[in-house]
Amino acid sequence: MSAYIKFTALSGARNEDPLCYLLEIDEAKLLLDCGWTDAFEPEDLKQLKRIAKQVDAVLISHADIEHLGAYPYAVGSLGLNCPAYATVPVHDMGQICMYDAYQSKSDVEDFSTFTLDHVDTAFENMVQLRYSQPFSLSGRCKGITITAYAAGHTVGGTLWKIKKDTDEIVYAVDYNHKKDRHLNGTVLMTTEALARPSVLITDSYNANSEQPLRKIRDAALVDTITAALSAGANVLIPVDSSTRVLELAYLLEQHWAFNRVQYALIFLAHQSYRTMTLARTMLEWMGDGVAQAFSQRREVPFDFKFLRTLYRMKDLEKLNGPKLVLASLSSMDTGWSSQLLQEWCEDPKNIIILPDRGLPTSMTRRLYDEWNLNAPPIQSNGLRPSVNIELDLPMTVKTKIPLEGEELAEFLAREQQRREHELESLAKQRSLIEEDESDMSEDEGEVAEVANILATGFDIYVKDQTRSGGFFKQSQSYRMFPTYEPRKRVDDYGEQIDPAVYMRGEYQYALQQAAEEEESAQGPTPMDLDRIRPEEDKIPSKYITRETNLKIRCKVMYIDFEGRSDGRSVKNILPQVAPRKLILIHGSEEATDDLAGYCAETESMTTEIYTPHVNECINVSAATNIYQVKLTDSLVSSLKVAAIADYELAYVSGIIRFPQDEIPGLMSDQTPGDITTPSGTATSTVVPILDFVPVEDQRVHRPVIVGDLKLSEFRRLLQAEGFGTEFVSGVLVVNGKIVVKRTAAGQLTMEGQVGSDFYRIRSLLYNMLAIL
Repeated sequence: MSAYIKFTALSGARNEDPLCYLLEIDEAKLLLDCGWTDAFEPEDLKQLKRIAKQVDAVLISHADIEHLGAYPYAVGSLGLNCPAYATVPVHDMGQICMYDAYQSKSDVEDFSTFTLDHVDTAFENMVQLRYSQPFSLSGRCKGITITAYAAGHTVGGTLWKIKKDTDEIVYAVDYNHKKDRHLNGTVLMTTEALARPSVLITDSYNANSEQPLRKIRDAALVDTITAALSAGANVLIPVDSSTRVLELAYLLEQHWAFNRVQYALIFLAHQSYRTMTLARTMLEWMGDGVAQAFSQRREVPFDFKFLRTLYRMKDLEKLNGPKLVLASLSSMDTGWSSQLLQEWCEDPKNIIILPDRGLPTSMTRRLYDEWNLNAPPIQSNGLRPSVNIELDLPMTVKTKIPLEGEELAEFLAREQQRREHELESLAKQRSLIEEDESDMSEDEGEVAEVANILATGFDIYVKDQTRSGGFFKQSQSYRMFPTYEPRKRVDDYGEQIDPAVYMRGEYQYALQQAAEEEESAQGPTPMDLDRIRPEEDKIPSKYITRETNLKIRCKVMYIDFEGRSDGRSVKNILPQVAPRKLILIHGSEEATDDLAGYCAETESMTTEIYTPHVNECINVSAATNIYQVKLTDSLVSSLKVAAIADYELAYVSGIIRFPQDEIPGLMSDQTPGDITTPSGTATSTVVPILDFVPVEDQRVHRPVIVGDLKLSEFRRLLQAEGFGTEFVSGVLVVNGKIVVKRTAAGQLTMEGQVGSDFYRIRSLLYNMLAIL
């Protein structure tokens, strides 16, 4: 039976905005990704706010802001209250990504759109899955099974297969068929489980782009970096905090180790330590290259010797000489990358290397557009060189400054008044309690006295009547009301005293700053690495906003390290998947139309291609006229059932009748469809009955063949039966004289010399299908 399927793009359709889509399967509502920009403007989530409370499940495909940035906010503020599903790395790295984004915003403004508690609550509701692990949903999603497959774009990145009854929906965005240094390619074209889905939802982001070979891009990156550092320049590479940065870090660490580069290699992010620590635990999710390095050379993945992980700008300022910095966030609108851009952009020697194009409104996209406009044509290596940018951009600079002098004194005075007010409130509550206790009767006082005794650090012993001896010689097993007496921490001079308890406010902040400086010199402790959630900044500060003109005079170069399949590869992959219906999302108008036009002209592709706009709902159900009927017992007993896969099918010949006595107001010349309300909508909910037709009145029907046989499966069966088989241009050739192929309409045909082999092969083919 086919399901009723509708698809609505909430964001990221015919544009390159973050990804967020609503998929409706019968009564169930699934949210495919929940992306946002790192500006975190609630106005961007109008469409999500409208349906957030109705969503039954959320599927997250990648651990970056474009795919899950709005998830904590939706849980904390929009009423999204349903389980979310992701792989283990997407859960762990996604949480780090949101921590880093929160800290980056809190460093420069009074950020309250979402909190760390929202992040924790959201990720606690996330169910962690493994690749190829079918998981059955419950509630209104009952009957739906989801399965995660490797996307190849990020560690743990996911292609989702959503199945209900005979419908299979594949959600495949941001995938990469090529191997990276730390990841294998996607399984989209290599696994039969994803072939010929009912609906394929995929992106057209790279439909108009072409990538040079990976070794060319790697060589261009290290050559550009080496030339800049040798000339005394600094190199800035804006990166995300938890996903694609792993590829760049792994590549640069290998180059530094092989060539013994003496310049500083830095990964600067608030969660840099935790990102690399978690990466070391994800060996099974990474590619063959990392696994071989671990098994053959015993190299611990991402246990870097040359790359230093920092999380504060003042630690970076202590390093002298030219340096290469991988800084978050990738948009350069906020975070350490934005601050370094402001400091380094006016030096013509410095260079900014863009590993991706960024979102349309980001600073990264502005620099990419400027480079794309001024860069020379493609060179012999397939890349375009760096260019000197002269660009003046108006910019709003936000800064967080610790309070000093009179402002600090006023803040401390307000805090002291607040604490005193709290103490007064507590004192009033205690006095009221004491007055109530004084009014207690004598019996109540005795009860309270017994309660006080039980609250002390002593045990009450009950005498054992079966044993002799004094009361105080009883066994320890007869204790009642046991309590634990905490031991006081003492040293050779007596009880230990915490000086912070007796310090005034300004001394506490000075002590905290001194401790931070000591921590910076020693590096993070194992306890710091184990503590995932960052601590709140308790130093009193104020936020300053000023308008400035950013003068960019440095070099800019774009080298594609996005980790996505390019346009030529996508156009080769889609015909191999061969979906029955295709929905194209997340790409510019030009890229979407180009890919849709190519698919429409390809003979082996479906003709049902959809390119929806934002907030446009499309119906992609396999069958639009679905009816439910009741079968009588006599009819059921006469059916000849054929089994195929998990289903049992039968051809039915019967008479449909409606029980008129159950339909109020139904006249003899009316059908249930004739009954309407004043608004014109049908009100009949009566299920018709399909009754038995006598054999003499039944008409002979032509046999119906049901099933979707894959040629690769049929080939394995023929080989097991001793036939010689081979694929020639997508056609299965058996014993060199019989051809089995699939037509453009999806039907299987057999051609060849008629004989015993032909009929035997046809019989095997029929056995794998259901004939009704």
